[in-house]
Amino acid sequence: MRSGTSFFDGTVFKKTILRYWPLWGAYFAIWLVLLPLNGLMTLQYSTGMGFNGAMGNFALDTVPATAQGFGLGLMVVFGALCAMAVFGHLYNPRSANFFGSLPVRREGLFLTHYLAGLAFLLVPNLVICLLTLLVELAGGVLCWAGLGFWLAVMCGEGFFFYSLAVFCAMFTGHILALPVFYGIVNALALGLYGLLELVFHGFYYGFAGFPDGVQTVVKWLTPVVCLNEAVAAYNVNSAPGFSQLAPEDLAYVARVGGIWVSDNRYMVVQGLGTVGIYAIVAVVLAVCAFLLYRVRRLESAGDVVAVNPMKPVFQYGVALCVGIAFGMATAMVAGGGEIMLMAAMLVWGVLGYFAARMLLEKSFKVFHHWKGALAVAVVFVALFCVVGYDLTGFETRVPNPAGVDSVHVSGINAVYLGDDGDYLSLDVTEPEAIELLASLHRSAVEQRDRGWDWRSEGECISTSLDLDYRLKGGGTLSRRYTLWLDPDEAAQEGTAAWAVQRLYDNRELYWREYGFAQLEAALASGARLDRLEVSCYKEADGTYESGFLYAADARTVLAAVKEDFFAGRMGVRRVDDQEHWHVRPEADCLTFVSGETPDGGYCNVQIALQGTASSTLAALEELADELELSGGWAADFPDTQMG
Repeated sequence: MRSGTSFFDGTVFKKTILRYWPLWGAYFAIWLVLLPLNGLMTLQYSTGMGFNGAMGNFALDTVPATAQGFGLGLMVVFGALCAMAVFGHLYNPRSANFFGSLPVRREGLFLTHYLAGLAFLLVPNLVICLLTLLVELAGGVLCWAGLGFWLAVMCGEGFFFYSLAVFCAMFTGHILALPVFYGIVNALALGLYGLLELVFHGFYYGFAGFPDGVQTVVKWLTPVVCLNEAVAAYNVNSAPGFSQLAPEDLAYVARVGGIWVSDNRYMVVQGLGTVGIYAIVAVVLAVCAFLLYRVRRLESAGDVVAVNPMKPVFQYGVALCVGIAFGMATAMVAGGGEIMLMAAMLVWGVLGYFAARMLLEKSFKVFHHWKGALAVAVVFVALFCVVGYDLTGFETRVPNPAGVDSVHVSGINAVYLGDDGDYLSLDVTEPEAIELLASLHRSAVEQRDRGWDWRSEGECISTSLDLDYRLKGGGTLSRRYTLWLDPDEAAQEGTAAWAVQRLYDNRELYWREYGFAQLEAALASGARLDRLEVSCYKEADGTYESGFLYAADARTVLAAVKEDFFAGRMGVRRVDDQEHWHVRPEADCLTFVSGETPDGGYCNVQIALQGTASSTLAALEELADELELSGGWAADFPDTQMG
C-alpha cells in the first residue's frame, strides 16, 4: 500500500519555483547581461576573432573576472534572499501551521524547500554557462578553463552561502532577523577579532596583536574575506608556441598550475580548493539545518530566536558584543583611560543584556530579570580584574635570553642620519645582542607606569621598540612599545639609553642592517656593483647635486666605507647627540646600487657621509674628477654632520 507521506513534494516544489520567479529571474537577468549579452555585443562590434582578438579577451579575462569580487557579492546577497523566500513560511504562524498540516513529512518539506531555493541559483548558472559557451563558439574561441572556473566558483559559493543562510533561518522565527543573523555569522569572527584587539591594546601594555595562527582561523571563519583573497583567475600571455616560452616563463606557468588554452594562451586559476572546502562545509550546514528543522516548534513563528537553547547564547552574546563595541566607542569619544573604558564597557554590557531580553520577550518589561544583568556585570568585573591587575603576567613577562633562539627587532629610531640605518629592522641571533634587546624589554616594562613625556621632561627622547622572539622551546612572544631614553644615562650600564647605544655601536649588526652584508653576498655570487651615487648638499640653495662612480671606482669607495665603518668613523650614532634626534641632517650621502642579483633582485644601500670618514673622504677626493660635480668635490662639511 502506498504511503500517505512523502520525502519530496513536487507540487510544493513547483509552486515555490513559480511563486518566487522574480527572485531567480532577477539573478538570471543580471548574469545574462554580464556574460552572454556582453559577449554578443563584443562579437557584433569587434573585428578580431579568436584568442588574439576581442573575443579572446572576453573569454580569457571578462568571463573569469566576473567570478571574482562582483560574483562573490552577488552570491552573498542572493544566498540570503533565496533562503528568506523559500523558508519564509516559518515566520508566519498561519503559513507555518498550513505547511505543518500537509501530508508531507518534515524531512520532505525541508528537502523540497531547500532544493527549490538551491535551484534558484544553480539552474541559472548552468543556463548562463551554456549560452556563454555558444557565444564563445560563434566568436571562434572556446575557453573551457575560464568558463569552467566561473561555473565552479559560482555554484560552489552559491551552495555555501545559501546553506549558511538556511542554517541561520532555523534559529529565528522572524523574517527580518534572518538577514541580521546571516550578516553577523559572516562577520562575527572578524568583528570579534578586531574588538578584542582594541581591548587588548587598551588594557595590555605592550600587546603586539594575535599570532598568525589566530588570524588564519579568523580568515577561514570569515568566508567573504577568505574567498575574496583566494579565488583568482588570469591568463598568461607569452610568445607563440609553448616551445618558444622563455625558461623563466615555463617555470612560472608550471609552478602556478597553468592550464593550456590555445597556442599562445595559458589560463591560471586559483582558489578552487578553497571553494571546494566551503562546499563541503555547506553540506554539513545543510545537514545541521535539517536536524534543527525536525525539532523546530511551529509556535516559534514570530520569535527572534526560535531555538530555546540558543536564547541564553543570544542574550549574553549580545551583552558581550555591545559592551565591548559601544564601550570602546564611548571611551574613544570621552577619553579617560582604562577606568573610563572599564566603566563604559560595564554599563553598555548591562544595557545590551536588557536589550536582548526585550527582543526575546517582545516586551519592555524586562527589568525584573536583574539577576542576568548582575551576572553580566560580574563577568565584566572579573575580566577587568584579570587584565587590570595583570593576573596572567602578560605585561611583565620578559623571556630569559638563554632561552631565546632569535629576535626580530624593529624600531630603535632614536637618532637620525638620514640613511638606511635610521630604522632598525633585523633578525638578531647573536647572544650579546639578544641580551641587550632583553634589557631594553625590561626597561620598557619598568616604564609602564612612569609616563615619561619628552615635552615635559625636556631631556628625554622616544623610540619605537617592536620585538618578536622565537624561543628555543618552539614558542613565540611579541611585544610593541614606545621606549623613552634619557641621554644622560647613555654611559650608565643597564639603562635603556645604554643598551640602545651598545646596539648602535655593534658594527656587525649595523653592517647587516644597512644592507652591506647582502650587497657583499650579491657581489660574491656574481652580481656587479652597478654604480655609486654621491649626493652633495649645497648650503647656498639647500639642494643636492649628484655625481656617479661606476665599476672599479665604486668598489674602491665601498672598500673605504667598510674600513671607516668598522673603525667607528662612519654610520656612527650617539644617543647623547641632541642635534640628530628628530631632524634629517643636511649631509652628503652615498648610495650603492648593484646590478641584478642571481635571485632576480637588486641591492640598494644608502649611508650618510660623516666628517670622520677619513678613508672614504680620501677615496672620493682621489676620484673627484670622475664624479663630474659642477661645484667640484668639497671636503668641508657643515656643522650638522657628526664627527
